[in-house]
Amino acid sequence: MPSWCLWMCSGRTLPPGISTAPSRNTRGGRGVSAACNVTPQNGGGWESSMKVRIISSMIGLVLLFVVFVFFDTVLTNLVIAFICALAVYELLAATGCTRDKLVAALSIAFAAVIPLFSVQWIARHIMPICYLYVVAIFAVLLRRHSLLRIEQIAMSFLFSLVVPFSLTTMIYMRDHWGKALGIFYVLVTLGSAWLSDTGAYFTGRAFGKHKLAPVISPKKTVEGAIGGIVFAEIAMLLVALLYGAVSGWLGVPIAVNVPALLCIVPFLSAASMIGDLSASVIKRQFGVKDYGSIMPGHGGIMDRFDSVLMVAPLVFIFSQHVHLAA
Repeated sequence: MPSWCLWMCSGRTLPPGISTAPSRNTRGGRGVSAACNVTPQNGGGWESSMKVRIISSMIGLVLLFVVFVFFDTVLTNLVIAFICALAVYELLAATGCTRDKLVAALSIAFAAVIPLFSVQWIARHIMPICYLYVVAIFAVLLRRHSLLRIEQIAMSFLFSLVVPFSLTTMIYMRDHWGKALGIFYVLVTLGSAWLSDTGAYFTGRAFGKHKLAPVISPKKTVEGAIGGIVFAEIAMLLVALLYGAVSGWLGVPIAVNVPALLCIVPFLSAASMIGDLSASVIKRQFGVKDYGSIMPGHGGIMDRFDSVLMVAPLVFIFSQHVHLAA
């Protein structure tokens, strides 16, 4: 197992200013989402928070650009593996499933291993891999049944399956379509999720009146959700056309299927909201505000990739039947 996995599972703290542990909300343990804000905040505080979010986003985009440069190398697999491992750790920490270090280590290691192999290899060996994993975590349950509950095993198993198999679809699209089209489909995946969130945030702040999910995420609004879909539709079209132009300039021309893209983006936006709300309900039930603070202004890895978990598999499925670009 990679040393950083053991490091995270050992309970040691991260370097100053960076944390993957979920932050608890002090208001009665009730989680609060940042998207689709309804109630105006203090102007200075909001501006300062937005500045931090923008800086973090710019750093993230630079890192994404580096990954795209080396997209057809093992670096992409390693980055996805790291994101999967960290996301699973944050979910386990938020739900109290890190108390048993061995189960947490097994779950994180399993999540980190899946992105390292090709879809063909995974297809041939998925049954024995999952079998060995199940045997291992149940062996731990049998050994520590007086301290470990089946709910912890179930959540650990669920998180360690959902996260890697979802995010690894971006690697599968690269392997199937090649570098140029693979990057395009990853842009559609990340863009649909993150642009929907951005549009919903600002539309909700400006026009939000009707709450979308008042119990799960009080600050999300119907107006914000609609604005997120519309913004993602327009912005994703511009991103796709810009990428097509840049690819042509670099000597790898691709033709964007504009009608298909415009038809699919609303479904991807809806899926991103389901992913966001699904992560929010976990935080609310366990009294967690954010999954971590490794991304200042955004929270943890899960706070940024919760919507991507639902969008990535859907883009993969669409790509098998509808060519968004060629």
